[in-house]
Amino acid sequence: MNDDEEFVPRNRPRHDDGAGAAIEALTEIVGGLTAKLAALRGRIETLETDAPDEPAEEENKHDQPASWVLFAPPAAAEDRRHRGDEHTPLWTVRNFVGWYNATFLGTPGSSARAIPPCWTEHPGLAQEVAVLAYSWRRANIGTTANVRDAQLWLQQTRPGFAARLSDWTHSHCFDRRHRPVGARCRPTRFAADAAEQDAISSGEETE
Repeated sequence: MNDDEEFVPRNRPRHDDGAGAAIEALTEIVGGLTAKLAALRGRIETLETDAPDEPAEEENKHDQPASWVLFAPPAAAEDRRHRGDEHTPLWTVRNFVGWYNATFLGTPGSSARAIPPCWTEHPGLAQEVAVLAYSWRRANIGTTANVRDAQLWLQQTRPGFAARLSDWTHSHCFDRRHRPVGARCRPTRFAADAAEQDAISSGEETE
């Protein structure tokens, strides 16, 4: 019997007992349905065997830099390979700062200056850097990457941030001579990881 054929019970001799005939007919129907169920189970098992690679490939797309990203992007806590490492978003931002300073450092005297190593000690600057990092990631990494957003980040977001750097820091901070100015330094909401906070304040990088 073909799986797709409708099951029709075979003719059987009539019984004096009508109930007995009905039972026999139902038994054949149940047997046919059991065979169909077994065939469907086999098909499902075949599909499940072929499927595992597909979700992984789809998930990897969330970590891939767009084609216009020429340099290896900074590591992020949100990357698939780092999800089990228990890094906080602060780690993502910290890595972005190192990448930014290696990429967007301009000519002497220009507004394209490095983010000072004491950036976490200036609350306004720390908040701006965090938004800068995640807006860059959204425009350039994974399924949200969009060349128009990437251009907007380069043309407006980054220059606007660079122009406001001096609003949050002392001029000596750019020479690695930190001086408190403006809002007082306070712990981030991720400060439970004291070692990470100290590493960020010292300007160290993590791969």
